[in-house]
Amino acid sequence: MAEPSHEFPFRPGRFGRATAGPGVFVRERTGLALASVLAGRGQALALSSRAEQAFGVRPPDQPRAACGNGVCWLWSGPAQWFAIAAGNASQDFELQLVGALGATAAVVDQSDSRVCLDVWGPDIRQAMAKGLSLDLHPSRFGTGDVALTAISHLHVLWWQVSDEPRYRVLAVRTYFESFWRWLAASAAEFGGEVLPPQEYAGG
Repeated sequence: MAEPSHEFPFRPGRFGRATAGPGVFVRERTGLALASVLAGRGQALALSSRAEQAFGVRPPDQPRAACGNGVCWLWSGPAQWFAIAAGNASQDFELQLVGALGATAAVVDQSDSRVCLDVWGPDIRQAMAKGLSLDLHPSRFGTGDVALTAISHLHVLWWQVSDEPRYRVLAVRTYFESFWRWLAASAAEFGGEVLPPQEYAGG
């Protein structure tokens, strides 16, 4: 199960411009279980069928998220996904997926390998445009869309979770300090606030 990050200088509080309300908000999501799921050769359709039986939803076959029965499936490439769930010990979640998918998939726990952040605010798109290699205009990227992309040369999974817009990002824990330094610098002109960590509640 992912625990809060303590990499300096990431901590709750204001950063950047302080003369007005924050333009960017950041909150770490903790208490989640994450696994990579790769369909076996020729097993993608069988995997999708078994996942639908177990979780009520088919893993998406395009860069989207699909959620059902407490599990969200995030497309991460042809016939591969990240599966994410709340309130599960990582080993239990891995065993749950293995039990549901059987021999159709290889499942590997990734819970401790990623930091999960929610980012939003009135200036979030402008801040992200400084290094995110995606067009976040609503006509090009909307709620439920997912992308494996790069932010300032760091690989992340980017997911729009609401129309606000609110985005969720999975960043490799090893490089999180570099990612955070970029995000803090990019949002500084708009003013930002890191909110206290909150447990992931799904969806």
